[in-house]
Amino acid sequence: MTQTSTRTAPPAAGGVGALRAWASSAAARTVEVGRGLLRFAFYGRYSTEDRQNPVTSHAWQHDQAEATITGEGRITEEFFDCGRSRTLAWHLRPEAARLIEAIKDPNRGFDAIVIGSYERAFYGNQASLILPLLEKHGVQLWMPEVGGPVTSGHDELVALLGILAKREIIRARARTVGAMTALVRDYGRYVGGRPAYGCRLVAVGPHPKRQHAAWGRQLLCLEPNPETAPVVVWIFQMRLDGHTLARIVRALNDAAIPCPSAADPQRNPHRAGVAWQIPTVQAILANPVYTGHAVWKRTFAKHELVDEDNLALGFAQHVRRNAPDQWVISIPIAHEALVSEEQFVAVQSTHSPRPDQVHDYRYTGILLCGECARRMEGSWNNGAAAYRCRHGHSSASSSASRTPQAYVRESHLLARMPLLHHRLVFDRATTMTTVKAATPARAIPGRAVAPKAVTPTPQEVIDELRRTARTLTYHHPTKTLEVSGKLPIRITV
Repeated sequence: MTQTSTRTAPPAAGGVGALRAWASSAAARTVEVGRGLLRFAFYGRYSTEDRQNPVTSHAWQHDQAEATITGEGRITEEFFDCGRSRTLAWHLRPEAARLIEAIKDPNRGFDAIVIGSYERAFYGNQASLILPLLEKHGVQLWMPEVGGPVTSGHDELVALLGILAKREIIRARARTVGAMTALVRDYGRYVGGRPAYGCRLVAVGPHPKRQHAAWGRQLLCLEPNPETAPVVVWIFQMRLDGHTLARIVRALNDAAIPCPSAADPQRNPHRAGVAWQIPTVQAILANPVYTGHAVWKRTFAKHELVDEDNLALGFAQHVRRNAPDQWVISIPIAHEALVSEEQFVAVQSTHSPRPDQVHDYRYTGILLCGECARRMEGSWNNGAAAYRCRHGHSSASSSASRTPQAYVRESHLLARMPLLHHRLVFDRATTMTTVKAATPARAIPGRAVAPKAVTPTPQEVIDELRRTARTLTYHHPTKTLEVSGKLPIRITV
């Protein structure tokens, strides 16, 4: 008897079953249902407020974003960072950080995020760090470079865009630095920045670029300021005559000469402009622009990790000082000099300490003033180390306004270290411990007798204070020394 098979023949090659057809149409059904109903959050950014127009930068990024989502939805919220570099991680940009918090909110007012340009929103691998967060909360990312939402199939493209965004900055920085170096070194061109105290900016002719000249821009150059230039010359001359910085500052304040922030308050709104300070005079004496040469790259922007334990936070920009051999100094004279090169070099040599001026202060960092709780500073007097506290005043302050300073010689402190050690060891003992310590121990046959305690040296006592994080407080009126701790100990010096 012949048996008939009930199996259905396999589908022909290329055929699609009902289940496969239904599964493949799911995405199309989802798009069809949600078409035109997506709510987008727009994110944009511009980096430099003084070199970019915020209005036009926002406009073109917004227009790009609108073109990307045409027919798919509308922008309901905006997040736009102003004056923030792309190298900053999203958590360090105010608006981007606010957007991240909004993404985590289940009641957020948007379904997807759209940007106007990858380079404006991301840098390096920032996008790959943000996408997992978006995926977790069901938020899509739309980009013009993709023409729609970013999916897992765009991983290689996103990585490439990150590399290009990083390359754009590196390339622009290299070109800018090269061009500015040539302008300063070969032509003595003024390339920006605030003019130094004692100088002012003047126009010396039309801009060398014809397009800029057509806009009315002028070529700028430095010249001595008739009001403040004599002060700079006087400061250099005083320093060459051997006067200290504090003496120069005191003379300027006594003569009621306005300090740089008071002489130009519009350029220094962040400073009080009350009086001259030692760092101000120090900065003037270290500025080589007074020699008549144009000098550039005295400082540089260094990108350092925000957190070594969290590399995803990226880099933060910090301004650091360059060594003189890294400066760019113009070959020709760029403007009128206030001091000669020989005078400037002679002033710089006064900053180099001689070997016999380098001293070691044993109590640095652990000796406090009993009147103001400040750390006392080392002072070398009459060939010996000492410590003093000026209670917040400096040598530049007027003597009439100063509080009498606290002063103690290091030799006096060292002489009291054995007593201090004795008090630290025995004053903490209880009465029972004291009695037991006073009772002579009986010698036991066959057992070695413990050696007597050796009094430590003053340096060993100081090392022990540092190891236990204790401080010494010197009370100048009573000439006493107090040790910090649960049981404060005070001895007479």
